Amino acid sequence: MNVDVTVIGAGPSGLIASRCLIDNGYRVNIIEEHKTVGKPVACSGLIGSDFFSHFRKFDVKDSIKNRIDGAIVYLGNDSFELGRKGVSFVVDREAFDQCLSRGLDISLSEKFLSFERKEDSIITKTSKRKITSDILIGADGPLSKIRAQDFDFNLRYFKGYQVRVKADLSLENFVEVHIQRPFFNWIIPEGDGIFRIGTVSDSSESLYRFLKKKKIKEKPIEVQAGIIPVGKGEIYKDKVFLLGDAACHVKPLSGGGVYYGALASECLVESIVLGNYTEYQKKCNELIGKEISRGLLFRKIYENLSDDEIRAIFDFIKSKKHILDKSGSFDEHYKTIISLTKDPKIIRLLPFIIKSFFRS
Repeated sequence: MNVDVTVIGAGPSGLIASRCLIDNGYRVNIIEEHKTVGKPVACSGLIGSDFFSHFRKFDVKDSIKNRIDGAIVYLGNDSFELGRKGVSFVVDREAFDQCLSRGLDISLSEKFLSFERKEDSIITKTSKRKITSDILIGADGPLSKIRAQDFDFNLRYFKGYQVRVKADLSLENFVEVHIQRPFFNWIIPEGDGIFRIGTVSDSSESLYRFLKKKKIKEKPIEVQAGIIPVGKGEIYKDKVFLLGDAACHVKPLSGGGVYYGALASECLVESIVLGNYTEYQKKCNELIGKEISRGLLFRKIYENLSDDEIRAIFDFIKSKKHILDKSGSFDEHYKTIISLTKDPKIIRLLPFIIKSFFRS
């Protein structure tokens, strides 16, 4: 089979790139290893409002379950509240992906096996056939086989666990964030009395300890799990591109990747349409690369802080919540952190931050 572009993976970034390429007249073949688009769910389903305002041409409103107007941030039993109406939205990720896939011809239950470059073409071998195309896009998730075959990356994997449960909690439009390394625990109100409760940890036992602490004894409606790839590396090599989780287009401090992957999709399509493939990595670096690199630095610092140092930083942030209410960003964490550095009192925290950096 001969096509212009082969896309491996029918997640949000692969679907957005495919749609935009088709709109530009390309013949695109989309391969998805699972039997249903959007399954299995491996995401909290909380997406910042920037995605919805930037990608208006994609109609995903049917997937929205709830609007989020802020967060209650906890360290132990201490907490503070951040408020901003419509800062993010809770989506049904299966429905969200299927909205993005409307009108696209996707080959399901077909596994990518390998690829090879032959003259000016890419030969992609799957569990069903061989496909000849001019370009190959690896949007095949955190454990990307395309990345493993031919790309150099410096990355780490984290495991995320989440349950959907019916519970009696006094949360309607606010999420709870409980600071616990290496990331945090969360409670997200989905609506209709259903909550998504999750953690990033080496074991699902951490989640069940959190549920016990919150005195939630109800049997889960659904149990979900996924892998978060955090790192960076080359995302283009000789007509083969990496995109989304496969390219580590993920926020290092929160693990979210839908918005960054979608932005990278635009960079990719623009580079292909212009015929200047090497511009893809440059465009991504300009748009999201700096945010990811700085996020990786902040992650190292965060992981190496002592409990007392985290408490001091928490207390400082709590005292500046009015700044975060005004200028905090759901997707641009560096911008959020920089907004706090304008306060001279932050100098008290510099010894902690410097020590943590050298510990890392």
